[in-house]
Amino acid sequence: MKNRDNRTTTEIDAHMARATSAANSGMTFALDEYCCLICNAYLRKQIFQSDLPVIQDLTKFFMMIANLKNYSKLTEILVNTNNLTKNIKNLHLENDFQQVLSDTKKNQLRSLCNIKPTKDSRLHGDDDFYAKYARDLETNWVRNAQRFSGMKLKKSLNILDIGCGFGFFSHIAEFNGHNVDSIDMPNASPILKEASKLLKIKKHEFTIKKKVPLINLKKKFDVVTAFQIFFNGHCSKELWDVEEWRYFLLDLHDNILNDNGVVHLVFNAEHDNLKPIIIDGEQVFLGKKSVEEFFKPFFVMISGISRLENKMYAVLTKNNIKDACHTNLFKKRSYNIKASVSKYGF
Repeated sequence: MKNRDNRTTTEIDAHMARATSAANSGMTFALDEYCCLICNAYLRKQIFQSDLPVIQDLTKFFMMIANLKNYSKLTEILVNTNNLTKNIKNLHLENDFQQVLSDTKKNQLRSLCNIKPTKDSRLHGDDDFYAKYARDLETNWVRNAQRFSGMKLKKSLNILDIGCGFGFFSHIAEFNGHNVDSIDMPNASPILKEASKLLKIKKHEFTIKKKVPLINLKKKFDVVTAFQIFFNGHCSKELWDVEEWRYFLLDLHDNILNDNGVVHLVFNAEHDNLKPIIIDGEQVFLGKKSVEEFFKPFFVMISGISRLENKMYAVLTKNNIKDACHTNLFKKRSYNIKASVSKYGF
């Protein structure tokens, strides 16, 4: 590595090797830590032309962990200097790079697994259901980081995160410069409540019900997200049909979305302790063929997320919601789907 002494070159190479190993092993938090360390310890002092391969790898790593704030700063440097070929005299990072989730926050979040549900908790008889998110922060983080990076949001936007749960997606979006309001049902779990407080999520308690308008937050949103949707009565006798979805989407259209607003929906494949919905030998992620028929044109493939989630990822714009809701696609179908444990997972 030109322009750097042997000791410094050896240190940078060693840290980059650790970062690469963390990336290959799916150790997201370690990857973020090593990348920030390299930037703060070495690139704050001076950036040389020979640092190009290192910076290019760092941009890839920051993208992987949804640290787009740091990714953007490095990318801007590469653009402004034509890949470090001009205007690099006295070039250096102006400020320290921050991890998306601090070490202190990680330790605090992991300790939440010891919190017991109360008698008012949604799943008070299942101690482990939400504790798993605290015990395995990394898996939970990776899933939400992939979702956020896959959305490729370019500027500061108003985002409504429906069913925020542990709060990682909301936190990632806020860290990267977006303004996020989150919705989740009250008394879901004290673990989720404490996680939201630690992550400083702007959460509004509200339970989504059939043909009931969403909470009025007195502003419109550019993006609405709802991941691992369960509010539609999934795997239950209260499973939403086309009319319920029509009401929900038109409510988003009329009262929630800005003119160029976009809705990202990821449906739930199944639920712990409940069987997935099977119709004619085929797993139906939305629960009813009539509903799947409507959403089929809106399913998209998002690079970087899991293969299973890609089968359930729908994106709708404000421009096409109203058109879709007033077509024949959204007329109630005549499929005869009854509650049956053996066939439909109810």
